[in-house]
Amino acid sequence: MPGTTVDRVLVQPMIAGLGEALVGYRIDPDAGPLILVAAGGIFTEIYRDRSLRLAPVDLATAERMIAEVRGLDVLRGYRGQPAGDLAALADAIVALSRLAFDPNVLEAELNPLIVRAEGQGVVTVDALVKAMV
Repeated sequence: MPGTTVDRVLVQPMIAGLGEALVGYRIDPDAGPLILVAAGGIFTEIYRDRSLRLAPVDLATAERMIAEVRGLDVLRGYRGQPAGDLAALADAIVALSRLAFDPNVLEAELNPLIVRAEGQGVVTVDALVKAMV
């Protein structure tokens, strides 16, 4: 726009991965703190396939949650494709679920969380956190 002054520019590398996940946290008024895992990006709305648990969760529970989401099956190395870093995804689920210990955090969502090849980790592309004010 003419006359606009730009003080800062943020440049980030393009990240490629094998798939996308959504990991979310929120406090339900009736159930309490919840953690959600789903296929990420546009697939969240397409599949409407998710796993939900009371937070916080441990690593074994996070792994079961991943296994329950059919939209994430492709990350297992389906039909000769490389496997995604499901261990890193499970670690991210556990970490986000620990927000249950922070009474100031009401909600958080990582979507998409790019799942890279096995051993390469995950990368959050977009995150939202709502806190008490």
